[in-house]
Amino acid sequence: MQRIFLSLFALLLLAACSAPKTSAPTTAMTNDNFRAKAPAPGPAPEIQLGDFQDFKLDNGLQVVLVENHKLPRVSYQLFVDVPPHLEGEYAGAGDLMGQMLRRATSTMSKEEIDESVDFIGASLSTSSSGAFAATISKYKEQMAELMAKVVLDAKFPQSEFEKVKSDAAAGLKSELSDPDAIASRVRRVLVYGPDHPFGELTTEESLANIDLAAIEKYYQTYFVPNRSYLVLVGDLTRAEAENLARKHFGAWQRKEVSTPALTTPERPTGVVVNFVPRAGSVQSNIIISHPARVEPGTKEAIRAGIVNSILGSGFNGRLFQNLREDKGYTYGAYSNIANSEVIGSFQANANVRNEVTDSAVTQFMIELAEISSAPVTDDELKRAKSQLAGSFGRALESPERIASYALNTVRYGLDRDFYPTYLKKVEATSQNDLLEVARDIITPQNTHIIVVGEKSVAEKLAQFATNGKVNYYDENGRPMNMEEMAAPSDLTAKGVLEGYVRAIGGKEAVAAVKSMSSTMEASVQGQTITQTIAKEGGDKFSSQTVMMGMVMADQRYNAGTAKMTQQGQAVPASPEITAALAQQSALFPEVDLLNDLEKVSLEGVETVNGKKAVVLAVQGPSGTARHYFDQETMLQIRQVSTQGGQTVTIDMGDYREVEGVKIPHLLTISGMLPFPLEMKVKEAKMNADLDQSLFTVD
Repeated sequence: MQRIFLSLFALLLLAACSAPKTSAPTTAMTNDNFRAKAPAPGPAPEIQLGDFQDFKLDNGLQVVLVENHKLPRVSYQLFVDVPPHLEGEYAGAGDLMGQMLRRATSTMSKEEIDESVDFIGASLSTSSSGAFAATISKYKEQMAELMAKVVLDAKFPQSEFEKVKSDAAAGLKSELSDPDAIASRVRRVLVYGPDHPFGELTTEESLANIDLAAIEKYYQTYFVPNRSYLVLVGDLTRAEAENLARKHFGAWQRKEVSTPALTTPERPTGVVVNFVPRAGSVQSNIIISHPARVEPGTKEAIRAGIVNSILGSGFNGRLFQNLREDKGYTYGAYSNIANSEVIGSFQANANVRNEVTDSAVTQFMIELAEISSAPVTDDELKRAKSQLAGSFGRALESPERIASYALNTVRYGLDRDFYPTYLKKVEATSQNDLLEVARDIITPQNTHIIVVGEKSVAEKLAQFATNGKVNYYDENGRPMNMEEMAAPSDLTAKGVLEGYVRAIGGKEAVAAVKSMSSTMEASVQGQTITQTIAKEGGDKFSSQTVMMGMVMADQRYNAGTAKMTQQGQAVPASPEITAALAQQSALFPEVDLLNDLEKVSLEGVETVNGKKAVVLAVQGPSGTARHYFDQETMLQIRQVSTQGGQTVTIDMGDYREVEGVKIPHLLTISGMLPFPLEMKVKEAKMNADLDQSLFTVD
């Protein structure tokens, strides 16, 4: 199965190559004499957000208005201040509810909602914490009415729920195969703790538990006016805002919501090293992180933003300059300081080559120690202030950002001039101010080092741990006992392959298969892709990929000769491709490895979707592929290989028996696209008479 997606990959590559190209921008000739001397900086300007007003409805809904009549546009944000809480066995229900919110009302279907939005040239999005809408001022009334219907009269059809849940399952599967996403998930668990709302993860188990009752309970419990804010921005007056709010949201019924008591996450005692093993990883995903108390709207939050700009906000950041420009360890190294009224956090991150993982961590720790113990330079401070001024000014061009500033002012009880005088506060910040904040927030002596990567890298990181040990976790942040994950002492690569043969039906059943064919389907951006594969005799292979009635890719192999076409055009088959297709022509490639054991090695045991899996490394024409076999059933459940510099993962499931042999009927391919590609077997046959023209290579 390692190469079933070759034709799909060719198809997707073709689609990418056919995308329209953009021409390079032209450069006008100018007189650059004025650049000889930098102008003297002027005073920090006072920003005008608009005429900012707020009022409260009788049901407790806080309404915020930011008047701006420069353009005939309006935007509405309804923010529901859902208290941080644990969802327990239904973790992820809130996110699904947010996606369901736009799917139906008591009088409108999803299609009717979409048509209404399109008709007035508007946009409307929903989430677990409310909704956002924007349109031209001509349709301000219609948009307010529609948004109110969607949020206050939401219905949750079972058919739409199944679609949303299916999409969520595909997205979660993609997360669990993506090293960056895994690192982020494990960071949340370790920094905040699994029993804190910020550290709670959606898992395959919790997602499976979610039903419509859980969705409706979330909606009925937390969507109340007395914990909500309606922010209106743009071309409307106070009188219009009051009328819209009262007319469309005034009947919303008030309801009290309990706010659970939360424990406060604390920084670890010393440095703790945490590792998530992923066999075959060619790079390490590093995150250094810990909780930090940074409250929104405070001078400390402003100063923290400046510190972060200097440390790791981009190309000019110290981390970027050190790890990329100087050492060449990575394409980019960054940091982030998140503020929150509950608990914030600090993190620094980069993806580096396996062989420099420990060296990269060393440089991270040096930079974190430096910025938290010595003042920044004059040039760094000036550059950071300039960068923040530019980004703040650009942010004011976004209605969403203006709405968030107004919302924050009311929600956190900030001074009304906090944002208008933001740049003045930035300009007034000194080097000592930054050092004081950096010492408080960035503590490399008390932090988590989290690495996702090849297991062989792990022990080199023990030197950074205060206790000299490395803690191991799976992709859900659950501790792993590496002694238990070691392969049984009596297990060999040959034994694993023999167990696989028994699992799929046994030697006799496998030997009886002389030919096989299957038809699979996948959906990409609403289009159905069909792939038909045929094999015969162990030396004939054929694969056709069809989309919209057209044969997009055709691959054939017959006794040493390969032939490939793409949209009817011949494509040269390189020796590497020919060798790969020869390997794929085997009726059961994994079974054939029993006669080629020098190419196979036993690597150990890892977890795959919560199951222990034995890992075999197999040397092939295109490098090393890793095959994962369920330790209990011995069925193959995953395969990982590198294609064109990309790590591609194939998850296998839904094994069904065909003529006495079990084959997977669901293949999920991750790594080729930004989303996982699910291929479902629609038909499979063994020992059928195959059309020999399928294998013609002349």
